[in-house]
Amino acid sequence: MMLLPSRLPRRGLGTLIAFALLFSLSPAMAADTTISISNFAFAPVETTIPVGTTVVFKNDDDTIHSVLADDGSFHSEALDSGDEFRFTFAKSGVFSYHCGLHPFMQGKIIVK
Repeated sequence: MMLLPSRLPRRGLGTLIAFALLFSLSPAMAADTTISISNFAFAPVETTIPVGTTVVFKNDDDTIHSVLADDGSFHSEALDSGDEFRFTFAKSGVFSYHCGLHPFMQGKIIVK
């Protein structure tokens, strides 16, 4: 139970209540998930995340790579060493992906 000062102006009380409702009813933000690109592989190769999660693909390799969804739902530009690509998964499903420059590099993201 929240105790409020008895002398809070009406407008201030309404703003306070609206603010409290906004934060209590809004869905929790999903934390970012990082997938590393290193030694010509994605790590982890498979990951499961909730809807709304942003996945950060980080190129930790000495070679240029890219990230392409097999279904075309996302794709990065060429990622040089240290570059990152971010994509937020707004719907559930299974998203297989690969490196556009090295197709043997593959991964899967399961969004629930």
